[in-house]
Amino acid sequence: MPARATPTAPASPTKSPSRRRIDQLPLAVLGLGLLITTGICLQNILFNRRYHEQSELALLDDVADALVTRLGALSASVAGISAMAEASGSLSPDSFRQYVDDLRNAGQLPQGSLGLGYARYVPQGEKASFEAKLTASYGQAVEIRPAGSRAAYAPIEVIQPMDQRNRRAIGFDLLSEPIRRQALIEAAQSGNPVLTARLELAQNAQGDNAPGAILYMLIRRDRQALLPSQDNPLRQVWGWADCPIRIDELMEATLRGINNPNLQGSTVLLFDGVRPSRFGRLYDPTDSFGTRKLSDPNYQRITVGGRSWLVGVQLTRALPGPDGLHWSQALILLVGGLISALAALVSRELLQSHRRTVKALDQVSEAADELAIASAVFEGTVQGVVISNPEGLVLSLNQSFTQLTGYTNNDLRGKSLRVLRSGKHDDSFYQQLWEELRQEGRWHREIWNRCKDGTVRLHDLSITTVTDKQLRPLHYVAMYQDITARYTEQQAILHQATHDALTGLANRTLLVDRLQQALAMAQRYGYMVALMFMDLDGFKAVNDTFGHDVGDQLLIAVSRRLEAFLRKTDTICRQGGDEFILMLPQAPDFETLMALAQRIQAELRLPFTGLHGSETVQISVSIGIARWPEHGADIDALMQAADRAMYQSKKSADQDPVMAGLPTTVSAG
Repeated sequence: MPARATPTAPASPTKSPSRRRIDQLPLAVLGLGLLITTGICLQNILFNRRYHEQSELALLDDVADALVTRLGALSASVAGISAMAEASGSLSPDSFRQYVDDLRNAGQLPQGSLGLGYARYVPQGEKASFEAKLTASYGQAVEIRPAGSRAAYAPIEVIQPMDQRNRRAIGFDLLSEPIRRQALIEAAQSGNPVLTARLELAQNAQGDNAPGAILYMLIRRDRQALLPSQDNPLRQVWGWADCPIRIDELMEATLRGINNPNLQGSTVLLFDGVRPSRFGRLYDPTDSFGTRKLSDPNYQRITVGGRSWLVGVQLTRALPGPDGLHWSQALILLVGGLISALAALVSRELLQSHRRTVKALDQVSEAADELAIASAVFEGTVQGVVISNPEGLVLSLNQSFTQLTGYTNNDLRGKSLRVLRSGKHDDSFYQQLWEELRQEGRWHREIWNRCKDGTVRLHDLSITTVTDKQLRPLHYVAMYQDITARYTEQQAILHQATHDALTGLANRTLLVDRLQQALAMAQRYGYMVALMFMDLDGFKAVNDTFGHDVGDQLLIAVSRRLEAFLRKTDTICRQGGDEFILMLPQAPDFETLMALAQRIQAELRLPFTGLHGSETVQISVSIGIARWPEHGADIDALMQAADRAMYQSKKSADQDPVMAGLPTTVSAG
């Protein structure tokens, strides 16, 4: 029987390896998109970490710099009180009130303190007479407190403004309290402003335990006398200038002057000492120290008045935290997931054309790259950003740059940034910029730029080079920050610290600095340096006859006349009271110096009219001349020689009217 043939089942179609790979393309696209999204998210986290650290440190620098600047202004104020008192030989409540009023009218009264004042050194035997003096001055009974017999007292005599808080401090004995006593002795021994440790101010109302501190500056009986020694710390002490500081008010005034957008909502702390501690806490308005609210602060140590403070800053939680996490990452994941899913769907529909599929993948990759650049560079920064090509032509800029300069993308795309040149920098400055950028790959300086509206602003500019794998420049990324306000404030404070408040002339500090430079140049090149020490004759009579307002106007008028004799390299300084010093680097011979002095005397003998109304006064001036190196090998010796020569001139004029008005020099011996 023949065998029957058995039919075979049809073979199932087998997909080729390439077909299987194409079928898996949508999953690959989805996985790739999710991977790219994850990478962008991780990149955003890393960027946020760097941004958090840089922003927090920048804010900490701003707070610390502003606090040091404000405390420096307060130190300059107490130093000014001490210098005024030592120069005049005394200090009365009326003259001090006038001094503070002049500061307030000139807009130079420092903010952040409760006021300015001074305390007198009162031996035990003078206690009763001093209390009687205070009682007569204030029209009510004032006693030195706390009560008790002590070897000496340092009661607060005057403090301005005389408001309700400061009135509580009148008569308080600073030597009766250990923290204040230690600071007073340190100020007496050093001759510099000294800041106390944390204490409760006498101005505080009952139950008010707000922390405070006080700046003290020694006032000597004789400004020529030596500083007190450790064995006799109160020798030659007339009293102390003081500036009481309520820390919360100081910090609020300081923070108001800071132009940093990250300050809003951030935590600012201040501690007495070099380590944060609850005992040394000076400023913590949100009571964050020691709680979970304070997790990652940065600290910076500052030193003022011989004392160390610790400034702490923690950024607001509205910004990315130190771990880099932020709500924007959820949005990136959502958008990236949606884009990835959409790309997978599109790729599934485009399986018929391998070319179209590759094109779709390229589009997804380009979109992912653009999303990374936009997220990392533009969306996450508050600084002005400009991206340019290797030739320096603008490719793109952000809105923050437009807000800083007024220039938009349409204004600058494809153009050079030469339009920002302000004229304050020469060509060599820009040549050095490009040379350093090519060699180092980065450049960071302060630069003056001209905005679209014509104004010139100071910017903090940082430029970074983006390179390819062969380290060839692809792009330059420039980041701008406007620091004009901070620069203006620093210049104003510097001018206040180095110039006389009444006349605008250089003060002793600036004179000594320039004299040091002049002597250094003179030693190197063989120049002569001369000093003319001038003292007005008859100035006290003007004050006594016409009043201090006319006296002040006379000092201003004298200053303007003296300035007319200056060369560009000369410096005229108001030493204090009615004393002036003229410093002449590259000084001529003595005959020329004597002729100059006589011309100055002739000019100042001319009547001064229209002072504070219609008063007319006439004065003269005694001048002492000393020249380096004949009369002194250093600054102190040269100034003492000129001072002695001036007093010889004044003495000669008093003894022999024929000598009146003739300048005097000192001998080389």
